[in-house]
Amino acid sequence: MASSKKKEDSDYVEFFKDMVKNWKILLPCLFIAGVVGVFVALWIRPVYKVDALLQIETKNNKNMGMMAGLGSLFATASPAETEIELIMSRQIIGEAVEKMHLQYDAEPLNKLDRLLHREGRMEVHQFEVPWSKLPAEETGKPWFAVAKDSVTFDLLDHNGKKVLTGTPGQTYRTPYAGDTVSFSVYSMEVKPGQKFAITKKNRLNAIGSFKGAFSVKEKGKKTGILEFSYQDIYPDRATTILNEIATTYLRQNVEQRNAEAQKTLEFLEKQLPEVKAQMDSSLLKFNTYRNKVGSVDINAETRLVLENRTKLQQDLLALQQKKQSAIRLFQPEHPTIKTLEEQEATLKRELAANSSATKKLPATQQEVLKLTNEVETSKILYTTMLNNIQQLKLVSAGEVGSVRIIDFAEQVNKPSKPNKKIIVLIALVIGFAFGAALVLLKSKLSNGVRDAHFIERETGFSVYAKVPKGNPNGTKGTRPLAVVEPDDVAVESLRALRSSLEFSMSEGSKPIIGVSGLIPGVGKSFISVNLAALYAGLGKKVLLIDADLRKGRLHKEFGIKRGNGLSQILLGEATASDVVKPTEVDNLFIMQCGNVPPNPSELLGSNHFTNLISSMESDYDLIIIDTPPIMLVTDAALACRVASQIVMVIEYNRHSIDAIQDGMNQLLKGNSTAHASFVINKYEHGHSDGYGYKYGKY
Repeated sequence: MASSKKKEDSDYVEFFKDMVKNWKILLPCLFIAGVVGVFVALWIRPVYKVDALLQIETKNNKNMGMMAGLGSLFATASPAETEIELIMSRQIIGEAVEKMHLQYDAEPLNKLDRLLHREGRMEVHQFEVPWSKLPAEETGKPWFAVAKDSVTFDLLDHNGKKVLTGTPGQTYRTPYAGDTVSFSVYSMEVKPGQKFAITKKNRLNAIGSFKGAFSVKEKGKKTGILEFSYQDIYPDRATTILNEIATTYLRQNVEQRNAEAQKTLEFLEKQLPEVKAQMDSSLLKFNTYRNKVGSVDINAETRLVLENRTKLQQDLLALQQKKQSAIRLFQPEHPTIKTLEEQEATLKRELAANSSATKKLPATQQEVLKLTNEVETSKILYTTMLNNIQQLKLVSAGEVGSVRIIDFAEQVNKPSKPNKKIIVLIALVIGFAFGAALVLLKSKLSNGVRDAHFIERETGFSVYAKVPKGNPNGTKGTRPLAVVEPDDVAVESLRALRSSLEFSMSEGSKPIIGVSGLIPGVGKSFISVNLAALYAGLGKKVLLIDADLRKGRLHKEFGIKRGNGLSQILLGEATASDVVKPTEVDNLFIMQCGNVPPNPSELLGSNHFTNLISSMESDYDLIIIDTPPIMLVTDAALACRVASQIVMVIEYNRHSIDAIQDGMNQLLKGNSTAHASFVINKYEHGHSDGYGYKYGKY
């Protein structure tokens, strides 16, 4: 687990280093993303959100007792959910859309004004065009309104033709296409020249657009408190629209409940004459029978049966009315409804028992009892109906609905969105992700070799040193880095190279080292100069030869003016004693490249060059030949013919293994007996294949 965590940390470090190394890719991505984020944040119109609170009042019968309260706990339907669906209906929203003229839209067209948040505003209250009289391809195209000044505008049709000139607050009707165009602007806040696109949505589209900015939700669980919210680019319009929705819903709720009461009242008033006629008929039958049979003595038992039956019928009628009221509030399977049904069944059984007791009485008394019961029942029904009619009249006159507005919407000054900081931050994150993806893609597509072990395994030659980035010129002023900063990390790596070369030199071999690289810029001159300085530091007399006859530059490293050099010796125009010059480093001498000859390859491949090097072996303990890049010209292979040690400098993560193998094969073509090795220059520590050490001063 520790090893896995360490590897993961190493991956993060490597990723971070890759990002820093490729800052030229990452920084432009971040800059462009930041600019885009700022532009988007400024382009998006500010949106203001307002809200209002309403309460849904459930009018349960307060006399239903504990069973009603327990039943509400198990109710599956929430009154708030029903009301939310009603609020979101086209009946409610459609009325508000039409009343607030939300089907008309006047959109500002100036892009710069939008970016600077100084757009004008125009509220259109009427825009009717005889589209049926226009060609089909022109139907529905926007018209335009152009502000002439703060109080005057021109209306242009979809072709840009002027139709009318007007001012806010007036409704204009003008002939157009054989019919009439109606246009009205309620108000406008504009600057001269600002242009608006005028469109009209059909009713369904306008309602759909409104629903996209409008929401209703219940606050809490079964609280009956509804929160309305609406978003608009104008806070005052958002406030007005939301309050209109709330009041429209409240008014329709009251009207609906009042309509229910009116329907019930009308029904009862229609039934009242029939019930009165039934009561009069029962009373007439009773009086007729009494006149016919004379006075009938009703004993105590008969009176008790009559009173009991009358009471049962009254209770049954009241219970049935209570049940009808409960059915309006609860589902049929609700416990409250079930309880009332059981009570109703009990009363009906008692009435049936009362009827059995009545049959045991004498026939005359039974008939009297029957007629008396009919009279009493019809009186009770008539009286109850009169009471209900009076109550419904009072309810209809004072109905307030089941909705109450707690908080009206109030205008806000701070927009709810966009959050400009979040937008810019998201843009920067996207920019960083895009830049990182490019860096990773570049890394994946790059065929540069990093692993020293992989190079050794594929080529068969050792990697003697991994040199971190140092001074690209190899010197500071006119003195090598190895002399000026001997404790530098790169110098420590070159000391390891020097030790490896000394160990690999067999006795009797020529003390000649040839240094080359694959391509320009890999740092071979840096390696040559500082390796020569390190050998000189051991007290050895070292000659550094610049064999790059085309673009040699070692004389610049030591502050020597270019003049006669190796090329002039090979051309017979100068001698070695005239060309070799001392440097500021003890025991280190340099032979510069000289003036550019017409035939560098022929000179380096001549016997004259071989003889020159052989003649100088006795004068110096070590000769280091700095050669041109092997992949460009054959000069390097020709110059390395005389070397016993060949060092190829490659740059970290730049060359493919095929290029490395090909370059080494080219160098060894003319000198297969030489000992060859690699130096990885500009090495980056911290990767899985490299050293984890960094040297410091002791």
